[in-house]
Amino acid sequence: MVRDVERLTTTIPVVMLAGDPVGSGLVTSLARPGGNITGVSMMQGLEGLAGKRIELLKDALPNATRIGLMFWPGNPAMAASLVQAEEVASQLGVVIRASSARPGDDLEAAIAALAREDVDGVDIEPVLPFVTYPRETGKLLVKYRLPAISELRQIAESGGLLSYGPNLFDTTRRMAYFVDRILKGAKPADLPVEQASKLELVVNLNTARALGLTIPPLILARADEVIE
Repeated sequence: MVRDVERLTTTIPVVMLAGDPVGSGLVTSLARPGGNITGVSMMQGLEGLAGKRIELLKDALPNATRIGLMFWPGNPAMAASLVQAEEVASQLGVVIRASSARPGDDLEAAIAALAREDVDGVDIEPVLPFVTYPRETGKLLVKYRLPAISELRQIAESGGLLSYGPNLFDTTRRMAYFVDRILKGAKPADLPVEQASKLELVVNLNTARALGLTIPPLILARADEVIE
């Protein structure tokens, strides 16, 4: 896919919304994209939020000792996200149980397999197949009684316990800034890639009740939205 983009961008400027544009090779650096691509980073990889989500899930589940992390190994940002999650987990006295799911996999089978690992909670990374089926993912997490956090708000809305990540509406709207600048003559190479700036924490109290969990008051106080 990166090669296809490279061929396309030799003549046509591209405004992207990408998880880890540096790690995936789309740009040289955030400050100096260095090519014909610029836009917004969704803060995945080493510069991302996987570690913060592990920290939030541990705050919500103080007795947790094993946390699953579901990801697609084929996504370039995921290796770095896993490293970051494991570093934070080790500081919290938690073991990460990595579990891969690929596009085309049976989603229920993948979640059921992780549930059998006896994890206390799970971080669902924002990659395929979960981005394609976020609501189905949320419902399956409740079915298998897995307290979960994800960047994907739709997962929290449909059965996940928490979501934490960029506000997709605001982030997508910010792409219009880059389009405007390019149409007025700016070169993508001269427009630094921006990291998503508005982050939101969503708590699903319905899921907490269904799983017999009590969300600590501090998390509720920090939440941008509480679903109940």
